[in-house]
Amino acid sequence: MFWKKKDGEDLLKENKELRERIQRLEEENAYLKYTLEEFREKTFGGKRKKKDKDDDPPFGQEAHPKKLGAPKEHVGWFRKKPGHIDHIEAVRLKKCPRCGSHDLKDTGKIQDHVQEDIILVTQTVATRFMKHQYDCGECGSQVEGRGKEELPNSYIGPRAKSLAIFLKYHIKVSDRDIQKLFRSLLGLTIVPSSIPGFRDQLTRYCKPLYEELLKRMKHSKVLHVDETGWKLSGQNRWLWKFTDKNVSINQILKGRGQKDLEDVLGKKFDGILIADFLSAYNKIETKAKQRCLVHLLRELKKIRERIPDDKQAVRFADKLQDIIQEAVTLASDYRSRKISRHDLKKGRKKLGRDLEDLKLANPTHRVLKRLVKRLERHKHELLTFLDYPGIDYHNNHAERQIRPNVLLRKIVFGNRSEKGVLNHNVLMSILQTAHLKKLDALKCLREFLFSFDRPNAALSAIPP
Repeated sequence: MFWKKKDGEDLLKENKELRERIQRLEEENAYLKYTLEEFREKTFGGKRKKKDKDDDPPFGQEAHPKKLGAPKEHVGWFRKKPGHIDHIEAVRLKKCPRCGSHDLKDTGKIQDHVQEDIILVTQTVATRFMKHQYDCGECGSQVEGRGKEELPNSYIGPRAKSLAIFLKYHIKVSDRDIQKLFRSLLGLTIVPSSIPGFRDQLTRYCKPLYEELLKRMKHSKVLHVDETGWKLSGQNRWLWKFTDKNVSINQILKGRGQKDLEDVLGKKFDGILIADFLSAYNKIETKAKQRCLVHLLRELKKIRERIPDDKQAVRFADKLQDIIQEAVTLASDYRSRKISRHDLKKGRKKLGRDLEDLKLANPTHRVLKRLVKRLERHKHELLTFLDYPGIDYHNNHAERQIRPNVLLRKIVFGNRSEKGVLNHNVLMSILQTAHLKKLDALKCLREFLFSFDRPNAALSAIPP
């Protein structure tokens, strides 16, 4: 009897150990699946959903019976009639376009239709500058003037050069395609190898303005920061984007660590920093920080999709998402004046307590442990947008500003020299800042070239 009892205890102990081992292996398997999906998304992009035959609409019905409207908060736009008419054409009929009958009677009514189009002038303008020379009686030098749109020692004028740079960085066209556009549409023959020289020249003129924009950025009250991968001669670099509502700055640096960030911002930034959860932002001293809650919501969505069988993980994700959505709604109600400042502070305290209670969930899953550790580290940086009403709870502004660089990267694959890096930093920053200021970017580039002999003239082109 004693041996049977002992064997039973051993079996229970072994069963318990096996259950614990199975649980650990299941957690390990779920975590490996989670990290594998992350790696797959970063390497190959999002996973495409296979089309199901049941998703097809019934025969005779349209796939989208109702036209999709504009995204939320997008203002509608309607073309205004032009203020001038350059050409009038009277459209008359001799026979009916439907049945072909010639028995037509003029009703005296006129259907008015105004249409705008473009006229392509495929003609280059060659200007000969006859520069009279003079002997100066004071200094004894022989001097000469400069034409109105003359670039000394240049065979291509400022309009063509500024257009080539605008097409490169704003429209995102490769140098070879710029050559084709110039030849086929404008009748100007250039070689692709001359276009980098245009950029080098303009960068020299615009560098004082770029340095001034850097100073403005460092004194921003609210600054959005983001980073993405870049290449320099095949070597890994990182393109950092620093932007507020008036300035957009590019900096291509060797890394994405804290030291790289300090080289631009310094160890202390007096404004509010809005960024994702990259550890490089952790030790930068600021007035306040707001971590991007959209990044957090995306991770919660991945948890529900990748480990749906883990009830604890799904329940934790749902609770955290409810807190975030409640915070966003609270800020929206305050902006629309549905609630008072007192109600905002009261709701902020409640949400802070909810976050504190949430960390007591003591999750056992590795994915949740990582998430809870992140929440604990950044718990004072999640609801900053409620402490400073008017700032964003997300980092979408920086992501929208960095997107043109990402699109250009697909065409040019990075830079091949340090000079190319400098050109990209300066010219892309000025073009995007001009766009934020609602200025004519192409006109700004031309003015920079016209003022080449006045280095500080570019500073007044983009006002604070």
